Amino acid sequence: MSDERDAFWDIEKLIPKKKNSIPPFSTKEKTVDYIIGGDSEQNRENNKLTLPACSHEQKESVTYKYEDGFIRSVTIKRFVDKYDFYGNFRKAALVYYDFKTPKCDFVPFYSYMPQYAQLNPEQKNFYFYWRDSVRRKKYIKTDYSYLYLYVYEILNLPDKIPAEEGLSLLISLWRAYRDELPVIDPNMSLWVQDYCMIYGIPCPTEKISDFIFDVIAAAEFKEFYLSDVAAMGDDGIAAMIAYLSDYDWRRGKYAGGDNREVYRKHLLGAMGMLIGVLWKDGKINSKTGELAKITRSAFRNSLCTHSVKCRIEIEYLPISKVENIRRSVTAALKYTENRLRALLGVKSRIGVKDLTEEYKAIIDSYFSDVFYKVSRERKRATQPEYEKLYEAESTGISLEGADEIERVSWTTTARLVACEEDEDIEEVDIASSETAEYIDSATDDTYSLNADEIEFVKAALDCDSEKIKLISSRVGTVGDAIKDKINEAFADGFGDIVIEGDFPDFYIISDYEEDIKEWIHKITK
Repeated sequence: MSDERDAFWDIEKLIPKKKNSIPPFSTKEKTVDYIIGGDSEQNRENNKLTLPACSHEQKESVTYKYEDGFIRSVTIKRFVDKYDFYGNFRKAALVYYDFKTPKCDFVPFYSYMPQYAQLNPEQKNFYFYWRDSVRRKKYIKTDYSYLYLYVYEILNLPDKIPAEEGLSLLISLWRAYRDELPVIDPNMSLWVQDYCMIYGIPCPTEKISDFIFDVIAAAEFKEFYLSDVAAMGDDGIAAMIAYLSDYDWRRGKYAGGDNREVYRKHLLGAMGMLIGVLWKDGKINSKTGELAKITRSAFRNSLCTHSVKCRIEIEYLPISKVENIRRSVTAALKYTENRLRALLGVKSRIGVKDLTEEYKAIIDSYFSDVFYKVSRERKRATQPEYEKLYEAESTGISLEGADEIERVSWTTTARLVACEEDEDIEEVDIASSETAEYIDSATDDTYSLNADEIEFVKAALDCDSEKIKLISSRVGTVGDAIKDKINEAFADGFGDIVIEGDFPDFYIISDYEEDIKEWIHKITK
């Protein structure tokens, strides 16, 4: 009895016992059971689904190094805060991942940040029906809010959807609905970019080459999509030169109408060859100067759960801000259009400056082949039918030698057409030094030689065989052909040939050295 009376004074027994509970933001792995029920839900076995909870201890930092392209490194840093504001979305996405509903009518849905809880029963039925159709590659009508909801699923379930599969789904959605829902371009360009960088996937240039021009235009960080020139296609080359130059060739006087397709084919073809060569040799990258760095949160403007939240640090070459690259690409673009105008028979030219001889040689090599092919096509189109019966090809005799001779001749023609018509310069603004010398002195004193041929004479006067080889390579014509052209011009205007020797060791005949020096001084002063 006395013990019971003494227990009255036991304070511990008077204090209410606390219930055992799990901390609200536990950092330990745990498994949660969800009960699925209701008429609108699909029944599972035992109405029970076990879900692995996402770990909150993702503090690792991953860095990807890049050897090619303008990006040098990407570092992914996971968020370390323990508060997961959208954790329920991920849990619901796992619950609903395999849900399907029968065919039903489209129901409009709008939400700035769509989630399952915002869907009424009709909208929920349509969403699962639409999502199943998309998974079967049937892209029926939808609202962009439904599309974003599915994108959020893909972004937030990296353990359920492998990275390569997730990227394919994102690109398929983007391609299928971007015409109907153009508002998605900026966000999709950002999310696809971040998705690739987070999981170390190369830019899917080839998969989006059919609309990459619009992708690059919409993207904030454009260097990511400019990383694979070989797979860009014409749209990618058009986007690159639009991004890296100050000249819009699409608005040119002769770029529209019947010439539109010719311009697009050959201008992009020549510029694609140039950029491809310079990219492969690393010469564009070598001119970019210091590296730049940007840091931002991944998947901006999207619903992001804690499991995929991270910060991206990008170290890259800021090509769009480097003036010498812009000047070079702009000059190459104008020079290419001049060659294209020559092909079309247009006499006016655009002034070109700051273009290296190396860039000219690459562009010239493209158009030398184009001139040759066009001439063959025209010849074939105008050839009488009876002559085709006597073509050597039908007898099995090879005409490679003859074709090569004709190709070389058209190479020379391409150069002559481009330069001889420079006298009509209605569109010339500021010409390069060589072109300016030639235009200002385009009188009979030049003996109808173009700028390259005048430089060839100077090189012969100096016995500079290396420069003779460089000019021949740039022009795309064998050196002997240039020598013969110059000698023929001097024979008509000066009265005798002036260059002798064998390629590349040409020299000016000693009796005429003083005359040639005086002539050069006269036409270049």
